[in-house]
Amino acid sequence: METLLHAYHPKRTLLLLEYINRSNKEDPSEKLSSPPNVLLFVGGLYDNFRWPRYLDDLAALFPRDVPDQQWRVMQVQLSSNGRSWGLFDLDRDVEEIATAISYIRDNITQSPATPVILMGHSTGCQDSFHYLVSPISPSSPRPNISGAILQAPVSDREAILHELETNSSAKAAYDATLAVIRSTPFEKYKTTILPFDLMTPLFGPSPVSISRFLSLVSPDSPTQPSMDDYFSSDLSDERLKATFGQIGHVAHLVPPPAQKSQRSILVLQGADDQSIPPHVDKAALLSRWKAAIESSGSTAPLSRHSAIIEHATHDIAGSSIQAKEARLVKMRSAVLRYLEDTVGGVGDGAGQPDHEYAPWKIWERDMKAIQNEREANKAREKTVEESKL
Repeated sequence: METLLHAYHPKRTLLLLEYINRSNKEDPSEKLSSPPNVLLFVGGLYDNFRWPRYLDDLAALFPRDVPDQQWRVMQVQLSSNGRSWGLFDLDRDVEEIATAISYIRDNITQSPATPVILMGHSTGCQDSFHYLVSPISPSSPRPNISGAILQAPVSDREAILHELETNSSAKAAYDATLAVIRSTPFEKYKTTILPFDLMTPLFGPSPVSISRFLSLVSPDSPTQPSMDDYFSSDLSDERLKATFGQIGHVAHLVPPPAQKSQRSILVLQGADDQSIPPHVDKAALLSRWKAAIESSGSTAPLSRHSAIIEHATHDIAGSSIQAKEARLVKMRSAVLRYLEDTVGGVGDGAGQPDHEYAPWKIWERDMKAIQNEREANKAREKTVEESKL
């Protein structure tokens, strides 16, 4: 998978990754297209470039040597990527995302009107959502975006609390961490790094400040949720109206006028997401988010393509037929349809251009390959059963 790196931040060593994969690898001299629309990906905790791996699968839908390609896939590197996630907060992430979008429009597409769709995975969902609904500082303007996709928006707090119920070493580390925090002056929360031996059972071997720890575990939730606590199942309807309910009023969420589409977000949960505790009713939670988005006379809907994807894990990984179908067929079809609804340039899957490397043509070939694999497996199983007779 071919990629290109751009240094986007004027003061920090941060990069943008741009996919420039080709359909015809035998002819590398084929001129690359310059798509006018951008799908900008934001990863989760510990993620860095090309992770989760399904990002390659999304980019594969948009080969850059196809004439008049309409979409380019990019990924933004943040200060919080990799093992640095515990040192920074969502405010800094959002500032860097804003800088990346401005760089894309100024230096890559060279158009101030370039439509950008944010797509977040896991904690990247918190970043994308924070970009939409958090207060905007006059000193840090926030460029417009055309839409947002949340893939695996989960509650870190609920995942941690569930782990504490079954992991005694994690529970001991959690309690010891709270004791350390109680003995630390508030003004030192941002600069105090918690002991590694306490963080490892909870998050793995990464430096974590007191501020970020409290933001993730949000001990005062659900009554006083922290900055990171957007997606917990026990948050009140009032809290959801104050966050999800603002989507229809976000001034910097602006679909292209020519598309005549409403402000909306796409939510994709995994039915087998191991980061969501068993007690959480995924369908009920998605319904509450939908109700909050569409409350208070808001004209913004939850995208009709939002779904709880069967057999999808947190990062939609896996080599089984069910996992491939979740990742390559169901997830990608929802993303393609949302891009078409919000910005355009994809088609609806029925009246696609005849080019063999149009997005839906690629999707269709992958779907048929999965169907063929399923049929081949059935045939093998039948042969085995017959041989036992």
